[in-house]
Order: sequence, then structure tokens, then C-alpha cells
Amino acid sequence: MNTEFRSTPSSSSAHTAAAHRSAVASTRCEDTIGTLVWMEEFRHLDQLFSHQHNCSPKLRHPDLISACVAIVCAQTEHAKQIFSFLHTQLVLRDQCMPRRQEEIWRAQYVLLLALQKSEMNRHPHPRFDLGQFTTACIALALQEEGAQGKIFEQARRNIAERAISHLP
Repeated sequence: MNTEFRSTPSSSSAHTAAAHRSAVASTRCEDTIGTLVWMEEFRHLDQLFSHQHNCSPKLRHPDLISACVAIVCAQTEHAKQIFSFLHTQLVLRDQCMPRRQEEIWRAQYVLLLALQKSEMNRHPHPRFDLGQFTTACIALALQEEGAQGKIFEQARRNIAERAISHLP
């Protein structure tokens, strides 16, 4: 049996590291919201993440996911398009398929929350959750012509909008 010996950090450095993680986590919690993404759509996003044109700055998964949400929600009748995807495609998938825990930026979460609270998500209609709305937006954005360029461009616009909204 092969074991590694690792020294334990001093209590002060451990405390500092824990405080740093806590500060980072609290900042992240304020700016992003956790969501689930079906693996099929995540694999496509991961290809965008690894693409050679994703550079300077390198857009992360929350940026790419939020860009997909923004692109789809900017279209007229986006709710109809999203619910159509949910009712005709996502509902037919194996509901036990694995999903990936990811994050989206708060501004795009608000757009999805409006859909989640809409009449189309109330009785007698099926109730879809945040992850299903997120996945629908990713799938729909990826279907657009020139999707890669549009997603990268929208992600950068979202970054600029967040920066402007945080200015004093």
C-alpha cells in the first residue's frame, strides 16, 4: 500500500485559507446561482470552453451558460420557444440522466426565475425546474446559426454589463 505523507498546515495558515475560501464563496453566492445542466448540453458547452477562440479572456462555464440564457431570452416569444423545447424534447429524455452542477450569473437567473414563476409552469401544466430551463436555453442557443460566435460575443457583453453595474 502506497501512502503519501503530507504535512499539516499551521493553524493560522489553515484559518487564513478557510477565511479566504469563505470570503470567495460568499462573494460567489451573491453573484451566481447554482443550477443543473444535462450532460448532453454540458458536453457542447465544454467544447466551447476548450475552443481555440475562447481566449483573452477565457470565458468560464457560468459565462457561457449565462450567454445562452441571454441569447434565447432576448428573442421575441422566447417563453413559447423554451416551453416548446421542454414539452416536446426534454420531457422525452430519460429523467434519471446525470446532470452537472454549474452556476449562472444572477442577471440571467432572474430571467429564468420569471419563466419558472410563469403561468406555463403552473397547474395543469408540468412543473419544470431551474436546471431544465437552463438546459433548454443552452440547447436552443446552440441550435442558432453561428452559435459559437454569438455565445462568445454575448458572454463578453454580459461581462461588460456586470462591470458597468458595479461601478460607483
